[in-house]
Amino acid sequence: MWTERQQAAYREDGFLVQRGVIPKDKIPELRLAADSAMAKNAVNPSDVHVVREKSGPVRSLFCVHRSIKPFYDLCRSEPIAGPVEQIFGGDAYVFHSKLNYKESFEGTVWLWHQDYGYWRYDGVSNRLSSALVMLGPNTRENGCLLLVKGSHRWGVLDHYSDEVTTSYKQWCIVPEELREHIKDEAMITPIEGEAGDVCFFDCQIVHGSNHNFSPANRYSLIYAFAAIDNVPTGVDNPRPDWVVARQFESIIDRD
Repeated sequence: MWTERQQAAYREDGFLVQRGVIPKDKIPELRLAADSAMAKNAVNPSDVHVVREKSGPVRSLFCVHRSIKPFYDLCRSEPIAGPVEQIFGGDAYVFHSKLNYKESFEGTVWLWHQDYGYWRYDGVSNRLSSALVMLGPNTRENGCLLLVKGSHRWGVLDHYSDEVTTSYKQWCIVPEELREHIKDEAMITPIEGEAGDVCFFDCQIVHGSNHNFSPANRYSLIYAFAAIDNVPTGVDNPRPDWVVARQFESIIDRD
């Protein structure tokens, strides 16, 4: 559980990194689950939704918490569920989950965006937060997460739909907004770390990641959580359930 100082840091900065909170002996099981899911879905898609790079490798597996038991168990474990309960002041459910994978030399960018820049169109409030679990080294060279400290307090910036840069349609912040708000590279924090490290971040923080320029694959498992009463309301053309939950199971074990 977080101390008062850690909670204050999360509220001020919009994110908090915790080192080594996932036990090392759990990492091989999680990596095996990730590799097995990607290999299986290369020929036989199952309950997860697969997005591939234009060159072929897996880019993302969505909805991994439902059918892959190690990922289901992890989001309900104390190192993840405990801080999430503190963030919301109560219970939560998984809004969506994904394994973001960057193949060596082929994994491509996630352009600058705020998650709530498009989640707001799903009929939810901004009581959302994500936990990124590193399943291997995340470095500047292999395309680690980049965050702009304190940007969650800017409100929702203007976004546009990009369907050209990568294989996945992205809602991205318009360049004029970026130039207006990000004046110095020192404002950008690279979230580097090792397997077992976790970064919790607010749904309105500005973030993105670079191309993987290294020989090392990058594994990042991301859970997006919503407060238990923050469920999607009716919207026109709702997105599919692999990206917006239709199940609102509590992650907190009350027994």
